[in-house]
Amino acid sequence: MKPNKLLLAVLVLSLAVAAFTLYQRLEAEEPYYRVELVADYEKYKELADDMGMPIEDALTDLRDAGVTSVAIKEETLEKLRADGLISVMNLWELMEQDLLRHPLNEVARRIKDSDLDPSGTVVIFTEDAVTYGRIREPLKVRGRAFRDWSQGGIYAMSVSGRYEDLKELAVVFDYGKFKMARALGLNIAARPYNYRGITSGYIEGLFEKLTDYPVTSIIFDGEQALGYPGELETTARMIKETGIVLGPIETWMQLKHIEQLGLDSLIQLADFRAARVFSLNEAEADKVSPREVMDRWFRAVDERNTRLVYLKPKIEGKKDPEDNFETNIKYIGEFSCLIARRGFELGDVVPMKGFNIGSLRLLVLVVGMVAGAAILIDDLIRIRKKYLYGLFALAVAGCFGLQLVVPSLADKAFALGAAIVFPSLAMLYVLRYCDKALKTSDQRNWKGIIGSSVLLLLKASLISLVGAVYVASMLSSTLYLLEVDIFRGVKIAHIIPLLVFTIAYFIIIGYRRDEYRNLEGELKSLLDTPLMVKYAALLGLVAVAGYLYLGRTGHTAGAPILGIEAQIRTFMEQTLPARPRTKEFLLAHPAFVIMAAAAITRFEALLLPLGLAAAIGQVSMVNSFSHLRTPLYISFFRTVYGLGFGIVLGVIGVLFLGGIIKIFTARRRT
Repeated sequence: MKPNKLLLAVLVLSLAVAAFTLYQRLEAEEPYYRVELVADYEKYKELADDMGMPIEDALTDLRDAGVTSVAIKEETLEKLRADGLISVMNLWELMEQDLLRHPLNEVARRIKDSDLDPSGTVVIFTEDAVTYGRIREPLKVRGRAFRDWSQGGIYAMSVSGRYEDLKELAVVFDYGKFKMARALGLNIAARPYNYRGITSGYIEGLFEKLTDYPVTSIIFDGEQALGYPGELETTARMIKETGIVLGPIETWMQLKHIEQLGLDSLIQLADFRAARVFSLNEAEADKVSPREVMDRWFRAVDERNTRLVYLKPKIEGKKDPEDNFETNIKYIGEFSCLIARRGFELGDVVPMKGFNIGSLRLLVLVVGMVAGAAILIDDLIRIRKKYLYGLFALAVAGCFGLQLVVPSLADKAFALGAAIVFPSLAMLYVLRYCDKALKTSDQRNWKGIIGSSVLLLLKASLISLVGAVYVASMLSSTLYLLEVDIFRGVKIAHIIPLLVFTIAYFIIIGYRRDEYRNLEGELKSLLDTPLMVKYAALLGLVAVAGYLYLGRTGHTAGAPILGIEAQIRTFMEQTLPARPRTKEFLLAHPAFVIMAAAAITRFEALLLPLGLAAAIGQVSMVNSFSHLRTPLYISFFRTVYGLGFGIVLGVIGVLFLGGIIKIFTARRRT
């Protein structure tokens, strides 16, 4: 059935706007090619200490391997104590020393004899006036019930709390480390800690101090963004003024970023001057080899648009510190070469350009998506024109209302609609083709069968990719590209087109239609079919396939990936411009080619199972473009390679099955 011309014209005009939007998105993504390799100062300092190597030498080796930056956190009370710069104890411990007749100086005795709570007070001593000058003001604003007891060259302060709870209190940056990094030619990723009561003056002063050094990025330590809750605008203003890039850390599920209070708001206030950070936590790193750690770095940069790779040393228990250090240097060097061959540059990261499609353009795109849905409904159940246009107008009005009332939900709902409508429309087109092929008596040679099958796959894929264009354009805003917000409904988008295909199959082709001639009789016959062992086994296989299918979608999947499959994936990722999706080239597209050939040769029994497998590929292609953090060119190459490999395997499958059919046919004649 030919689509309604008016609806088709609306769809084409809207699609032109979507294509222009994708062009603008490509322009926004184009300069986003610089990658910073950020070494964790504290972790590499620990490894250097284990080797007896000066940290300067370790950082030099890291720099030569490709590391561009060093991450420096604010010093905690425990770190200052471990470095011998301060002495810290609970007040009751100080009083215990006096009971044990350890002589106390005059300042310590005054503190002991005060009205402070011994079980809820921490006392800090230092003999260094420089250290005292560095930590006094930070302690005053960060510690509760701060008191300064200093006198006569003895520097002592107290804050309320227990040392067990306060030892990780971040106090101050050690700018000596900043100077060392600068001298070694390394950039700096500063890691400040937020605290309650932080002032705009403190934030401004901190950023002014950071500009004295090559600080290129800022990655917050702790569970809050700097300035939360009342001074986020100050932090955003200083980020824009200084040009420092904000680094949200990707979660271990590779979905959004680690939750830090105020971070999402700060990213938007800073006009999206941010770059995503990949940091493999130690628990995950312990499960894999050093090479697999490197593979994850590569995947994060190449496929997920992370531009700050946070490096912690991979420690293997059976190796000595020197071997562990050499292994880390080796794989950092290999990784640097690998991403350089991919077209990335090592250096201070340049943020992605801010981009927002706006409400008006979104509504234009929505009209095209609704037109596609109307074409789908009309083709499936055939509605009179006046009712069809009325339904179209009502749906458009509903979408406009949703955009006005719940704009934060509307764009995701519209994209979900596109992800469902167009793969469903593609498979409906395929069913119409198969129905026509089953009813014709034309005989074709194998060359013609294969050519027609491949052409049908390409036509259906173009229809599905219209949905991909809509999804990728509707959610093109930087908000989604940086995963401050995400596309939702991935599993729904995978299931509904398969259900639509199944329903359409029974409406268009049916089950033993020549015998029953109506849908009701066909369904009754199907439900009355005895459940034989072979059917039960088949249902079991379908259940396993369904589990693997749904388990491989989204980010909370539990379906396993076999070791050999992981190795093949890695090989493809690092040798091809983009790795094709396994379920597309290995299952869905070959099944599509075989299904089309089965329809042409009138093997009707194969159409439903092969069609369901084929529909998975159409859905998967759209889903590739739903991974919004993935650059458009990666999704494009992934789709092209998936089709290419899938067609080759499908043709092989057709020839193989055709050969088997010829053999059995010849035997039957004999």
